[in-house]
Amino acid sequence: FLKQIFRLKIFAPSQELFINFKGTSFEAPTVRSLITTKLEVKMFSASKPDPKDPHQLDGKVRIEILSGRKLTDKAYIGTQSPYLVLKVGPHRMVTKVHNHGGLEPKWNQAFEFNVKGTENQVMAIEVRAKETFNDTTIGKRQVRLYDFWKKCPPKGGWWRIHSKQYIHKIRGEIYFRCRVNGKTYQQQNARRASAQIVSAPAAPPPPSVPKPKMIWEVALPEGVTVRTEPSLTGTKVSYDGKKCIVLPQGTLLDSSLIHKSYSKLKNGKFLATYWIRHGLGWSCCKYGHSQVMIPLSEFKIYEVIARTEISVRTMPGLGAPRSQNILHPGQVILGRQTESVKEAKGAVSTWILHGNGWSCAALGKENFMVQIMFRKAFQVVLKQGVTIRNKPSLKAKVIGELKHMQCAVSREIKQTQEGDKVAVWMRTRAGWSCLKLGNLVTMIPLGQGKAWWEVTAPALSLRCTPGVEGQKTKTVLKKHLCLVSRGLYPLPFEKAYWLKLLGGYSCFKLKQEELMRLKCGVEAWEVVNEAGLY
Repeated sequence: FLKQIFRLKIFAPSQELFINFKGTSFEAPTVRSLITTKLEVKMFSASKPDPKDPHQLDGKVRIEILSGRKLTDKAYIGTQSPYLVLKVGPHRMVTKVHNHGGLEPKWNQAFEFNVKGTENQVMAIEVRAKETFNDTTIGKRQVRLYDFWKKCPPKGGWWRIHSKQYIHKIRGEIYFRCRVNGKTYQQQNARRASAQIVSAPAAPPPPSVPKPKMIWEVALPEGVTVRTEPSLTGTKVSYDGKKCIVLPQGTLLDSSLIHKSYSKLKNGKFLATYWIRHGLGWSCCKYGHSQVMIPLSEFKIYEVIARTEISVRTMPGLGAPRSQNILHPGQVILGRQTESVKEAKGAVSTWILHGNGWSCAALGKENFMVQIMFRKAFQVVLKQGVTIRNKPSLKAKVIGELKHMQCAVSREIKQTQEGDKVAVWMRTRAGWSCLKLGNLVTMIPLGQGKAWWEVTAPALSLRCTPGVEGQKTKTVLKKHLCLVSRGLYPLPFEKAYWLKLLGGYSCFKLKQEELMRLKCGVEAWEVVNEAGLY
């Protein structure tokens, strides 16, 4: 062990110096001085390697050079044209020049050569940029051929190249594959079948239950904001720091995470709000009793209303074994399946399958869970609006009104006879409203159409609301563009038919002129009104 400052000089050019140290610093690019506490210096002749060294390869080597990425740009004008030079002992291989390859060149070349155990097997990698007079070095690296073969994955891997003088300055990455005698290192050193211990086959893993994916549609005409946290006091998200992001009506969101929180109102009371997490942030899907978004998937959303924790079982039924998971009061879950089970003493229990197992939602007349979000939503298309009554009848008392273009979430649909006409009623949180009376359609469903349309006009505008007076968006639908419709809006006074699309509305038929054609599918409804929608 040496504890002093000293200088190292190499006189023989055919010798290489390998230093294993645990020290503090050294000066680059050449080793000038070294301050260390533990130093081991090993000198050997590069021209006469040890033939008994197991790290010396012997046979046919195949190296595939595929591509590069994150290369340093050495071109002062235009785009650089990189190529790669490979040196292994007496072998020198050069790839083709990728003209204007820039920072991500593609070579896709393979080189094969033979090596012997008595040769120098240090491989030098150098990436250069082709110039008119003198080529420029982008980066380089040296590595033992055995280590390169050992660390190269079977399907190839990325190798870093560094600066010509400083190792810590990375100049890019090169993708290599390497085989020796037709085999990778993993294939060469695989255990033989006879040496493997024969053991009993492992039991197959239990089938994984796919996680439910919920698709949400914004039903609020004013749209919803995006916040950084699930709370009304959270900061609103914006792109430029000034104008906040507002998701317009009809926007689709993919989210399977629902969070419940409480917000304090000005009067001192607390209001329950429900939030979903999507790509941009958190958005409110239910504000008190008002549903802001509509879940479009077949899963139902439940909330635990029990005051105590609810167990999770592997099968439906009170006699089924319990799992380690539990549901806490106020927790929101996505129900995939519902099943009724007859328990002891004639009691009937209702069980819901969710992500962790089965949980009891009701036992007899006692409820432990309640459905808080509903799928079916309708929008008022009648210009004078639709009344809300306490019973599904035109003779019932009027207790409210749904205005034009207002959305309402249906909890129950019932059909009645009103004189010689058939009426279809919808029950909302406020009461009963008429969806259809004979041939008069007052409300149409949201998010139910699944037809495929193609634009035949040279260009079509996308508007915020159906009608020629609707405000235009910045989106322009070009010819031959294919779209999925999500609703049909006929406007008799304009003699036009409008489609609800993702992001707005567009006209597909104006008088007798066809602006779109139906490629496949059938619209979910066809409106025929005696007095017209408006």
